[in-house]
Amino acid sequence: MSDGAIATTCWFEPPSGKTAVPEEWGTNSQSTPVVWDDSTGTLLYVDTLDNTDRNPEELELRMSLLCRYPRTNMSSKLQDSHIYVCKREVLGVLQQKSEFDSLREDFFPWLCKLQYQKTRHAKYGYVLGNVEGSEPSSPDEGHEDRSVTGSLRVGIVIHRAKEGFCVRANDLPSYLEANRHFVSAASYTLPSDPQMRSLVDGKASISPDSTIGDFTKVDERASIKKSVIGKHCVIGKMAKIVGCVILDHCIIADGAKLDSSILGKNTTVGSKASLVHCVTQGGYEVKENESYRNERLDITDWEAETSEEQEEDEDEEPEDSDDECS
Repeated sequence: MSDGAIATTCWFEPPSGKTAVPEEWGTNSQSTPVVWDDSTGTLLYVDTLDNTDRNPEELELRMSLLCRYPRTNMSSKLQDSHIYVCKREVLGVLQQKSEFDSLREDFFPWLCKLQYQKTRHAKYGYVLGNVEGSEPSSPDEGHEDRSVTGSLRVGIVIHRAKEGFCVRANDLPSYLEANRHFVSAASYTLPSDPQMRSLVDGKASISPDSTIGDFTKVDERASIKKSVIGKHCVIGKMAKIVGCVILDHCIIADGAKLDSSILGKNTTVGSKASLVHCVTQGGYEVKENESYRNERLDITDWEAETSEEQEEDEDEEPEDSDDECS
């Protein structure tokens, strides 16, 4: 149809409330002010970092936009899902725009302007297949018989929070929030295979809003609440895990305590160690009795600490005595 969208973007309202995570984890994905026409489902304006730097307190909208779409909607609470559906011609134009580094920050704000700026509409309409007329036979031809009649509409689809949970897990707070949501909505989940279920000790305490992966061993009197445990993990005796996401092949030793933390693959937590609001990089080793709060534990830092300790031990070694007689 002549008014079909050349591209469609998808936006969503984030879940209400804030995830309690430390600043060291980074901030949640920021919402972006957008303007759209609800009656036609047309995206008209996307705010950018450049616009915010230039005028952080106001939105600058062209009169040509407001004249063509006098009843627009505006929201500063929507987040970009980064799901885009485009015509092939749009991708062709994108390839020509080598100065664009980001779809969200550069290309789509530019694409929206084609809808209401006549000069740009006429310039790119033929390329996008929405302008009637014939292509000029040569670059030197002075007259171009092209009339702008087609649509360069950019569509928008908005997922409202009342329609169900929606999140883009592209940062640590969002990833933790997504896991918490799905374990709270799920029933008590253990491996379905009886042999794998036998790895979970009968004296372990596992809440109904937790998930245990296949081949994971849980020892007696371990306590797991509101957590996601991956595959091939080992949870030691009397370990306590609350509100955590533990990826595959992790080892949690006896008596360790984990609260609201994310553990990367192959992480080892020593006996009676404590982690609160921490994130570990895959392969990190927390030594026994160590305690961390609001930390991002990178394996490079751990290796550096290990190297320093080894150097200190070498410096403390006594020198060999010279027993030879002269």
